[in-house]
Amino acid sequence: MIKLLSDLGVLPVSLLHKIGFCSFAKAGLSLFDPTDSQKRDLEKLIKMIPASYQGLLSGKLYLNALKFIRSLKEFLEGTRRPVILEEANIQFILDFLKEKVGKVGGVIVLDCGSIPELSAIAGKLAYLNRNVTIYDKFFINPVGTTKFLTEQLAYLGRETALKYYAEMLKKELGAKFDIKISTTDLIVHQYGVTIDKFLDSLDIEKIFEQMYHYVKQDSILVTADHGYDLVADEHGLYITHGYKRKCPLNFSRIALFLIID
Repeated sequence: MIKLLSDLGVLPVSLLHKIGFCSFAKAGLSLFDPTDSQKRDLEKLIKMIPASYQGLLSGKLYLNALKFIRSLKEFLEGTRRPVILEEANIQFILDFLKEKVGKVGGVIVLDCGSIPELSAIAGKLAYLNRNVTIYDKFFINPVGTTKFLTEQLAYLGRETALKYYAEMLKKELGAKFDIKISTTDLIVHQYGVTIDKFLDSLDIEKIFEQMYHYVKQDSILVTADHGYDLVADEHGLYITHGYKRKCPLNFSRIALFLIID
């Protein structure tokens, strides 16, 4: 997905994000048996994208998103081992990052930062000739809430707030700074009723500029506490996190690790 979005990197990151989001949404709904009303909601969303780029949502981007969602679904629902001992365990994640990453210049934690946002940002940065790496191991958040992560901090001698997770990552990876960005989570809680409202309210350009400012100075690790879910139910299509029933995109259960240098 990052390579495909980087090929479109001349576009504003806000448009890259909408294209990527719609690709994931269309792929997720295709596996969900949506109602006619939900299909119309998706079509309205796709029409937010300029007509010249709408065709991408029926080609490689869609197929790539579909492959990813199927793989994620298989992993989350069909895992044969207790992830609570590994990917859902902060100590395991810290050990993994120290081995694979070693040291970075800075750490940025996105509260509710999800796959569409990180994909769009990574694609834009790749277009700008930055090296981007998303690891195939990620933090598993079985309930899709910040509390699942922060409660583990107490066992590591930390206060139970997300900013202390960012501070811990900074210390463990020898970084110079850490930042917590709450933009996405605030919007999900305030505007998480419709997907068009969510996309209109999310100023991903601002988030990108914050990151790019630091990337120009040093390498950074970008991660999150959880992502968000795209829900399709009697209320239509909307964004939330920690959704307990089946839904087209169950992204609140994972947090990626993106390295940019």
